[in-house]
Amino acid sequence: MAGYEKQQQQPQMSAPYYAYPVPQQPAYYAPPPPPPAPRRSGPSCFICLLFKIIAIAVIALGALTIVLWLILRPGAVRATAVSATLSRFDLADGGGLLQYNLTVDIRVRNPNRYRIHYDYAEAQASYDGERFGYDPVDPFYLERKGERTVTAAFGGSSPVDDSGALRTYRREKSDGFYSVKVRLYSDLGFKVRVFNARRKSKITCTLRLPVPSTSATPVTTQLGTRCSVDF
Repeated sequence: MAGYEKQQQQPQMSAPYYAYPVPQQPAYYAPPPPPPAPRRSGPSCFICLLFKIIAIAVIALGALTIVLWLILRPGAVRATAVSATLSRFDLADGGGLLQYNLTVDIRVRNPNRYRIHYDYAEAQASYDGERFGYDPVDPFYLERKGERTVTAAFGGSSPVDDSGALRTYRREKSDGFYSVKVRLYSDLGFKVRVFNARRKSKITCTLRLPVPSTSATPVTTQLGTRCSVDF
């Protein structure tokens, strides 16, 4: 009986058994660092460095120049036609030849803190798009915050071939006023701190002048006309 009970005893539990081996996680290894880039040496590297230095210097100098120019840039001069004397302005009925005698005073003012030198200047007069007069003007200076009156004198005769100018002349003569344009062309120079600059300028004055009397002494007309300035 005791032997049977021994046979009936349950066997002890042993370690679990797997039909297949347990998969193992692969070990992780960090990738090796990339090899250092080869250092370039020799004349090619020196030329590249020199080029970079020159490029940076040029860009910096250009930017500094632009900034200083924007800060110190010149303002346009101001011009006013002060007075004019028109003693003769005759265009024959058949057209062809205009005889004239005109003097105009133009006041030019410099609003800047440096003076302007007008190296060359010339005045031109036109009527209905036809140029009839020319007068060279002596070089002059405009002092800082200063002004100067420039006188342009036109006298003589000039051919006029445009029939439209003759029609305009007849109409304006009956109205009692002629519309004449006087332009002052000039080459000027100025110095702003360490910058020297030169440019061209044009002053345009549109004048409304009374028809001159043939019997009376020429009278100066006070104008005070603001002129346009291309500076």
